[in-house]
Amino acid sequence: MDNWKNKQKIIVQLVCLLLSLGLWIYVTNIENPIKSYELSRVPVEIKNTDSLKDAGLALSPNQEFYVNLKIEGNSQDLFSVDKSDFTITVDLSEFVLKKGENKIAVNIENAPSTVKIKNSNGLTITINTEGYSTKEVPVKSKIDVISKSSYYVATPIFSPETIVVSGPESLVNTVTKVIAEGEESNAVKTIVKNYIVTPVDENDKEVTGVQLSQKWAEATIEINEGKTVPIKINTTGTLANGLKLKSISSSTTEIGITGPEDNLNSINEIGTEVINLSEIKDSTNIEVALGIPDGILIHNGENSITVNIVIEKLQTREFTIDYSMIGQQEGITVVPDNTKVTITVSGFEDVLNSLTEANFTAELDVSEYAEDGEFTKKPTVNLVGVDNVIIDTVSDIKLTVTKDVPTNGDVVEEEVPQQ
Repeated sequence: MDNWKNKQKIIVQLVCLLLSLGLWIYVTNIENPIKSYELSRVPVEIKNTDSLKDAGLALSPNQEFYVNLKIEGNSQDLFSVDKSDFTITVDLSEFVLKKGENKIAVNIENAPSTVKIKNSNGLTITINTEGYSTKEVPVKSKIDVISKSSYYVATPIFSPETIVVSGPESLVNTVTKVIAEGEESNAVKTIVKNYIVTPVDENDKEVTGVQLSQKWAEATIEINEGKTVPIKINTTGTLANGLKLKSISSSTTEIGITGPEDNLNSINEIGTEVINLSEIKDSTNIEVALGIPDGILIHNGENSITVNIVIEKLQTREFTIDYSMIGQQEGITVVPDNTKVTITVSGFEDVLNSLTEANFTAELDVSEYAEDGEFTKKPTVNLVGVDNVIIDTVSDIKLTVTKDVPTNGDVVEEEVPQQ
């Protein structure tokens, strides 16, 4: 019984669905009533953008132009209409635009005859403009050249060396260069070829929306058998007193060069610009240019190197050494307060490190003392077997001088004057 009731219910639902479908077909195909519909984001074509240049303007980047159309027509016609059926334009040469925001009426050039555009008289778009700018940027290489073994590839030389980029000021300002990209393999002779160039920013990211004075540049890539030569660091002058050149070097010790064979054969080294040592006061790093002869090109490396100059300054060191006392008179006792003397010397580290007590002689001459008393005197200190060391200070020795007193066993004869 329940199954029959369920079947009846399903039959009623199917009949209702068929009646609704039939009614819709009747209305849309037989009655075909007039309806309204909004077609959103219909694209607008912008014509004659170059006309803005005369006013020193350009379209601001990242703009999209659309309008929403309110259309009216039969149900069937509305159902079949598409955005591509409409041609809507704005001709910028017909308007005087200002910098900034501009509201401009659109022109409906084409539309399906089966529908009516109800809002055709009030359709506008907003166009933003900014200053039109131009600037020259260098052409740089991203050409990967793979040559055969023992061949050197010179840095590409471009013609022209610079290209003019133009367009909206905000975009032109981001362009730092144009790059030529390409790949050449098994290269054994000079390449002369045109390469497409691309404007990029400081991060080498492509900048779109700008124009170039030309879309290519001719690159001349000289390829010759070359050679590697050492780099000579050239100096002049001398360091100030108290300074010593400990080392002068560079992590770049050689460079690959290429060029005409006759030129290469005459070159055994590449020198740096001259470094004036009299201007050096402390250890430092200096970037110096390389003296590249005319007709010679650098294969690997830059046209300058960093030179590391290590300067050693005078140091002082203290030594305490024995000394010998000489010249003591008979009958005179001389007692020093210290059997050693302290001296300070100055020199460069390597020499000071080699000094031992054996390099010093020290003598204290007391021959001048014949009376009781306390005296102060410096020993005479000399250096043995070492140069470039200066004795700066010698400590004083305090001396106690006394005459010897005769003992009881000693006979003192007095001279008797003659009658």
